[in-house]
Amino acid sequence: MVTPPVPPASSEAPLNPMQQAVVDTLGKSPDWTPLPTSVVDAVRTMLHDQLAGIAPRFSKDNPLWLSKNKLTTIHGCEAHHVATRDSFAWTPITARGTVLHKAVELGVHWRGDSSPAEIVDEAIARLADSNNNVADFLIGMSPGDAAQLRGYAVDLYTRFEECFPKLKPSWRPVTESSARYELFGGAIVLGTRADLTLGTAEQKVIIDVKSGGLHVSHREDLRFYALVEALRSGMAPRRLATYSLAAARADVEDVSEGVLQAAVRRVVAGVQRMVAVELDKAEPTRRPAAHCRWCPLNEECTQGMAYLARDPEEE
Repeated sequence: MVTPPVPPASSEAPLNPMQQAVVDTLGKSPDWTPLPTSVVDAVRTMLHDQLAGIAPRFSKDNPLWLSKNKLTTIHGCEAHHVATRDSFAWTPITARGTVLHKAVELGVHWRGDSSPAEIVDEAIARLADSNNNVADFLIGMSPGDAAQLRGYAVDLYTRFEECFPKLKPSWRPVTESSARYELFGGAIVLGTRADLTLGTAEQKVIIDVKSGGLHVSHREDLRFYALVEALRSGMAPRRLATYSLAAARADVEDVSEGVLQAAVRRVVAGVQRMVAVELDKAEPTRRPAAHCRWCPLNEECTQGMAYLARDPEEE
């Protein structure tokens, strides 16, 4: 009797449950169909029409730049938004996400075996030798800050490797992917930088990687990413995912016409409030939340001080 040949063993390690969950969550269903380009055209018209009255207040030489962070802060606490426009400071905590994203970029394309510590060390070295605005902080870190940042980043990147499968070239992985859309000759500019994207333009998945837990604002952030990508390319992405490394879980949303329209409404409302509090000097609203912990107003804002004085068990 002839013994059938034994198939060669796969060189790929089996996926752990967290990695398999990522594959299952981000995969394309057999009945998926892309949004028609007419939907993107209608959303573009909607955005242009609703910003047309504000656009003359800006120009290509003095544009209004819209980012995920600006929209998040203006829709959160307007007083915090105004107070922190020019007060950002790098620390090991604020720098850890930047180092993680660079480590992910290197890890996706790394040839051969490596350890998380090696990847993180290379990420820090490359950021320190770059034009990134974190470079000066990295170069001038004290030994204590350097050790703390390295510890944070190694922990986060280790979790990323545990949670995500090895990204195959056929998945078209792109890290730190920038997208930009200009309105009214560059008077208003929408810009994003996605942590990770997978797939080609007509079926793209946009992924935001978070070190902590999931928050309702994260879904709004990714809707903004989807809007900018759709306006830039003329094709809506397929799916959005915010992935929490702490929880090993993704919050996922498919991109629909309603998702893009919701993003337009949030952009328009955000621009209106930015103009009101930044240019017209309207009194900014105060909404205490987690940002009070690092707000420069937290020693004079009565609402913020009351929030910080609350018993944590009340949360």
